Amino acid sequence: MSTVVFRNKTGGSENLYAEPGQNLLDVLRLHGIPANAVLTYRDGAVVPESMVVVRADDVIEVRQVRHYDLDVLRKPKEHVYAAPDPVYSKSVLFDHGGTLERRTEQLTAETFVTYVEETFVQSITSGGTMRAGDRAVIGLSGGRDSVAYLKLLERTRGRWPEMDMTAVTITGLPDWDEPATFRIALDACQSLGLEHTIVTADDVTELFKLREPFVDMMNKVVAGQHRNMNMVIGHQVLRRMLEREAGRAGASVVAFGFNADDLVASMVTWFTTGYRMGGIPVRELGNLRYVFPLYRITKKELTLYLELVAPELNRQGAPGRFTTGSDERSLAYAMADHLYDQWPGIDYYLFNAFENVQRSLLPVVDDVCRVCEGRYLLMEGAPNPAGLCDVCGFLQRQEALRADAV
Repeated sequence: MSTVVFRNKTGGSENLYAEPGQNLLDVLRLHGIPANAVLTYRDGAVVPESMVVVRADDVIEVRQVRHYDLDVLRKPKEHVYAAPDPVYSKSVLFDHGGTLERRTEQLTAETFVTYVEETFVQSITSGGTMRAGDRAVIGLSGGRDSVAYLKLLERTRGRWPEMDMTAVTITGLPDWDEPATFRIALDACQSLGLEHTIVTADDVTELFKLREPFVDMMNKVVAGQHRNMNMVIGHQVLRRMLEREAGRAGASVVAFGFNADDLVASMVTWFTTGYRMGGIPVRELGNLRYVFPLYRITKKELTLYLELVAPELNRQGAPGRFTTGSDERSLAYAMADHLYDQWPGIDYYLFNAFENVQRSLLPVVDDVCRVCEGRYLLMEGAPNPAGLCDVCGFLQRQEALRADAV
């Protein structure tokens, strides 16, 4: 019989269930114990957790090395508000003078839809993401986030400030032109009665002054050693084309469908790179105001919302090679998802903290790219070529720009 004993720093001990053949790291993970928090002894000798496979008749002792109560996460104090036949549980970790309590409310299909719509309306009113009289362009890819945004606008109409909106769908790559996704974009726009503009691959090629068609250039990127730039370029293209359409429509607001975990993942990248990031849920640069009306709603919640109120809009193709990001991006999203599990409601804490941090940062310094004419932030402590954004600088080094571009 294998014995794995965990000795914590509050004076307690606990037998951990383990079977012969299990890796000790898996045993620790199943019991919510970080390997960085312990030293492990087998037969009195220290061993690395990653190298230990539990054997029959093993006696393994796992000792916590820092004095804190790990059960705050492993076995949190929790109050559950139950509901019959729930489809979702919303948890938030509350801090009462240093004492933590996890409150969980089970939601039925009906109460979940109400919760999402109330959160959306409150995000607009308290976050100032939509203001009466604004003229805005909305990025409408046909993906779940942008479609859910339009569906939320449709179902909560009359509860948010009236404003002029134009939906913009940007085409030009196979992933962006996927028929089911494109059809969903059109249907969502029609249901709200919005003006709809389509940006083509030729528009992208012209604005970025490319030597060859946009899709040909991107095929070379994803097939080469710089494939990690795939989504960096894609996002800059989407942003610049929306900005161009905003200028043509006389709009001063650009609305993005980034959800809560998109923004938490961005904050993970920000904290680990030190690169400057604009405000949440509103940021201003030049004469434009960028807003994120879905910043309080997670991807999971948006997906379930569509499944309940418009399941026909929730059927989309798998991501292709142009919408698959780098390992670094996947790491940031995985960290964000784990943070939500370990600290439910962490986005509320992070966004409020980030707002406070913004007040103490150095003033933003920006420049205008002489190729795509986009405005970008200059990063402290990083080389910033004059008049070239990151993407156009990369395209110049790859000799992808026309001779007259720079």
